[in-house]
Amino acid sequence: MDLVRCLTSDGIRAFGDYLERLRHDGTLPPPTALLTESSCSKACALGDVFVEAREFSSRRDFAEYIDQRIVEAGIFVVADEAGMWEWLSLYYFDAVCPRNRNGVRRPGVDGRHLLNDRDARRRHRHLLRGPYVVFRRFAGGPHGELDLLLSHPLPVHGVAATHIGERPRLMASRGALTAASWLYLDRSKAKPIPGYADEHTGLRAYCKFLNNLPDCFDLSALSAETVMALLPSEFAVWMDDGRPGTSGPVGADRAYGDGEASSRLGGAFEALGAVASLSDVELAMGLSDLLDELGERRLTERQAVVRSDLFRTAVLGSYDSRCAISGVGLRYAEDSETGHRYEVEAAHIVPVSHGGKDIVQNGLALTRTLHWAFDRGMLWVDDETRVRVTEEVERDCRNHWLRQFRGRPLRVSADAPRHPHREALRWHAGNIAGMP
Repeated sequence: MDLVRCLTSDGIRAFGDYLERLRHDGTLPPPTALLTESSCSKACALGDVFVEAREFSSRRDFAEYIDQRIVEAGIFVVADEAGMWEWLSLYYFDAVCPRNRNGVRRPGVDGRHLLNDRDARRRHRHLLRGPYVVFRRFAGGPHGELDLLLSHPLPVHGVAATHIGERPRLMASRGALTAASWLYLDRSKAKPIPGYADEHTGLRAYCKFLNNLPDCFDLSALSAETVMALLPSEFAVWMDDGRPGTSGPVGADRAYGDGEASSRLGGAFEALGAVASLSDVELAMGLSDLLDELGERRLTERQAVVRSDLFRTAVLGSYDSRCAISGVGLRYAEDSETGHRYEVEAAHIVPVSHGGKDIVQNGLALTRTLHWAFDRGMLWVDDETRVRVTEEVERDCRNHWLRQFRGRPLRVSADAPRHPHREALRWHAGNIAGMP
């Protein structure tokens, strides 16, 4: 076992010089002396991580191994010390840059071995750091999130890592990652299906479609089943049990549990295939129509997950992700490209437990506090769509904060079909708030 060290700036420079020379003479041996020379390497400040020279069958195989070594050293944060990944790249150079049949190495771009790109979106290209960071982020991907992303051999960055890895919005979505694995991974071989990089229905098209969905589609909150349901009909070619290399049900049938359900969902979503060209009104109504149709039939557990995801998306889209009562629209994003997370929630006017449907007209976008109060009847809406408060609010001083909304007109969309249904509001007033 060898103790992991970090290359110094001199060591990284020397390693970079070697990579440049290697492009002209692929037979040059790696400068392994840099690994221990005091001027070129130093001890890791994070702790003592021990590794051994060995081969790896895939990017996942390496990620599992190095994560285990790091955790055993008592390091439970993402190990990203400067110079460490360059040191590991040189230590495992035979694994990340193997000789071909002619005994020649092809190192490719520096970013595969050196973290010299200032753009954080491209640092995942490092052949060792990339798999480890995503493995750590998703705790190993126990639900299939990383099956496609980490399926390639260690020296291969792969189409999946390129097109998913450089789209933070997709990388923040377990559902998008899992659905990509369902579609494009041959599970029997643990390898991508031939042709999965197809421009029209392959992974590139998949990433482009999801990345261009409006902000109201909070990808980080959508299940893999919902992502599958959102895909246009042309992606059905990847959901066919009969395609080469597959074994057992995949795609929509796996997501929904029966072919009839997947067929109906696929047809309902066909109109959403070109989301970028749809107006917000058309998009919301398309979702509303689908949710209305789903509400009429008995759903499996997975279909119910899809319905719930789409109800939230439709309601938040209709209210521009702002509270219908307070107008508050708090949002958060880790960076400018992951899409936004909104504090508001999709509240049912008539609860599902009382037969309420997952349709836009039975929903209100409310902050978490007002959602809680609305569900308990502390707030209700009259026939003039003005907010009213109950006696409990007036009587209990701890609830006086809610009085500020008394008489306030409900914020609704300019499009009448999106408005909350009056009968639903009356039902809530009478049955939840206890109004006569």
